Amino acid sequence: MKEKIKITYREAEERDADGLLLHLSRVGGESDFLTFGKEGFGASAEREARFIRRFIKNPDEIMLVAMDGDKVVGNGVIERERIPRLSHRARLSLTVLEDYSHRGIGTQLMEMLVSFSRKSGAKIIYLECHAQNSRALSLYEKFGFKISGTMNKYFRIGEKYYDAHLMELVL
Repeated sequence: MKEKIKITYREAEERDADGLLLHLSRVGGESDFLTFGKEGFGASAEREARFIRRFIKNPDEIMLVAMDGDKVVGNGVIERERIPRLSHRARLSLTVLEDYSHRGIGTQLMEMLVSFSRKSGAKIIYLECHAQNSRALSLYEKFGFKISGTMNKYFRIGEKYYDAHLMELVL
């Protein structure tokens, strides 16, 4: 049984830039189910701070962090489409470190992200999920997401291609 830990959840702040970059590097190195690997996004701390600032300034978007003390162990993002004809749509992304899986962190972040999306007026939340990521697919389906299509050869890892499911939740 995993040890009991106290996870806190909050909106990301600019001071979280280094911790988020480290988190993304770690989580990217743990799984081939993400759009990035251990290299993360290749962003500098300054660029990541600017990215976080965007969420702070926009009331229709949010970036959340799950913290174990000072360590980022999970994060979740809702980004609204900027094009007026698509602005009713919100893109969701979610990561949790493997050592912290099966502790309800993904579920808590999802609850917060879906609730935020409803309150902000989004009509549809969508995401892309590696077609073989059964754990993530199960979490998203638990929240009512449905597969609306499959994107062939969406991921390329080395010389091999993998499909991704487009999933949507109509609010």
